Amino acid sequence: MRASLVSSLAALLVIALPAMAQPPSPDGITNYPAAFFQENQPATAYDMVALLPGFRLQSGDSGIRGFSGTVGNVLIDGQLPTSKQEDIEQVLQRISASTVERIELIRAAADMHGYAILANVVRIRSVSLQGRAEAEGARTHFGTSADRLALHLTRQGLVSVLDISASWGRAINDNHGFGTRNRFLPNGTPVRLAGYDFPELKNFADLSANYRQPLWGGDLGLGLAVKQERAYSNVAERIYFPAIAQNTGLESDRVRNGEARLEYQRPLGEWGQLQGFAVHRQEEQDEISQTTTLSGTDRSRSRYNQREDVGRLAWQMQDGALKLESGAEGTINVLSSRSSLFLNGAPVVLPAANLRVQESRAEFFGTGTWRFSPVLVTELGARYETSTLRQSGDSNLTKDLSFLKPRLLTTFDPLPGNQIRFLVERQVGQLNFRNFASSTSLNSNVVSAGNKNLEPERSWIVSLVWERHFWERGSLVLEARQEHISKVVDHVPVFAGPQVFDAIGNIGSGRRDIGQANLIVPMDELGLPGVTVKADATVRYSRVRDPATGLLRYISGDTPFGTHAEVTYDLPQYNLRLGATYHDHAQTREIEYRIDETSASFHQVKLGAFIEHKPTPDWTLRLYGEELSQANSFRDRIIYAGLRGSVPPSLIERRALNNGALFGLRIQREFPSL
Repeated sequence: MRASLVSSLAALLVIALPAMAQPPSPDGITNYPAAFFQENQPATAYDMVALLPGFRLQSGDSGIRGFSGTVGNVLIDGQLPTSKQEDIEQVLQRISASTVERIELIRAAADMHGYAILANVVRIRSVSLQGRAEAEGARTHFGTSADRLALHLTRQGLVSVLDISASWGRAINDNHGFGTRNRFLPNGTPVRLAGYDFPELKNFADLSANYRQPLWGGDLGLGLAVKQERAYSNVAERIYFPAIAQNTGLESDRVRNGEARLEYQRPLGEWGQLQGFAVHRQEEQDEISQTTTLSGTDRSRSRYNQREDVGRLAWQMQDGALKLESGAEGTINVLSSRSSLFLNGAPVVLPAANLRVQESRAEFFGTGTWRFSPVLVTELGARYETSTLRQSGDSNLTKDLSFLKPRLLTTFDPLPGNQIRFLVERQVGQLNFRNFASSTSLNSNVVSAGNKNLEPERSWIVSLVWERHFWERGSLVLEARQEHISKVVDHVPVFAGPQVFDAIGNIGSGRRDIGQANLIVPMDELGLPGVTVKADATVRYSRVRDPATGLLRYISGDTPFGTHAEVTYDLPQYNLRLGATYHDHAQTREIEYRIDETSASFHQVKLGAFIEHKPTPDWTLRLYGEELSQANSFRDRIIYAGLRGSVPPSLIERRALNNGALFGLRIQREFPSL
């Protein structure tokens, strides 16, 4: 309701505003030179992309296997960043704003990778060696630190480009921290009251290199990335009611991964161009969870080894108003897992504790984009996916799956500065291999069994988007989206002898309605020069029938509402930039409907602020504060003595944690020429 009101007020405000005078480009490309962003004093390409009118950055889903659907909606020098190890936000934050010549907004190209709009960051071409060094230190009032060092180098030759980046540091998980963990009977009578420390820190180190040069009349790209992360928590529970006691625990999650990539594209003259892509990825993960009480020690461990090999070949051609793309992609994925659980030293038999899953998948695709007129473009395409899953170990199963995924996107520009987009497509989710294997987190009281019968979720999606530009830099984007889902992926019971475990499985058909609003308002026209307001809001309503109760409910993990706003004040005469951020998570309850409990996670309102100063063009100092409201991260659990829906609640647990306010200083030094 609140987001709908925000969207309505924004729409009423913008309808009365004059539209942007710039007409749509005949080739579907709108150029924003570096001068367009100067008043906002961006430090990186990420800051520039965030100011693009009508554009919302999307990172893709790196958890999806293969290539399609994993990439974001940003190009770098016309090339799509294809690494799963590096988020597109990280890539953009490495690129200094001073090295960007322009940013192009691309609509209706031959290959849009499933997006209606792409942003292409075009860097200045010059023979040079440039660098950027970053140092950051941050502390909470609990004494927890989050420090970071990074170095980025770019060697640009006459025809080649080499990018090298390295970083090292520590991050703080804001869903954990210090606080309380209390239990009550359903009537509110306290059963156990305790102080609770569950901070989670993550140490990380990564190194990446990307190289590109012409070869045999085409363009060759090579990439290499390695990364190591270790998230860990030292848990302490200090019980003071009904009796004084001390429980301890630990959580450790170590991940090592690496990838090697090869890309090649070659023009074929009047026959368009050919693109090839190959990648090998390897990941190892080791999860340990342990709790110790007066009655003994419980311990679980899960080890995963995952490998992915992808090959893709695509052909693109443009003939006047018609743009065509077709191609094929092949993927081989392998996951090996081993899980164990000991309760007070006694082993517990877990379903699918030792498992090997292999997927062989092929996808064929074709898309045609036709510009009927300067204001009307239609894209029609389809993908056909076929795969074979083989499981061995504790469960043995072979399963063949195939899906046709059609797509229709129509774009209409009824008036200058206005665009309407209508989308109908079928999407098929990819199975998360981890859901085939068992896993345990004792400190979070989560034991998940593997489910060999899991199938991917299918959806028919209908979306209507209105994009309006106003003044010179302002924009409003409203989207209404509806998803009709079959084989909803949620929580189901899995039996192992006399024991029953919670697992991820399919529970039937469901529906999801989504409303989104994205707004950029430069306040110069309203008498506040240098002030820019950016805001977005999302309303989500979903329904599926609960297999435990037979009643309609939200789909697990769906959040009803979320909003974010940022206000910046630029003072270029002082090389100064001020800003404040607002996140409203108070109404955002992400609920998991497990077989024997419901678990709702949500935040209170979050506030942040920063001051950024450029004493010289090469130096940037940023002093910031996050979590200024010291918002708690809540987790409310309603626990049942048996299967939910067959017995009444027996216990209610409420956990409230926060890390306190975080204050930090970031120093960046540009080396325009080395």
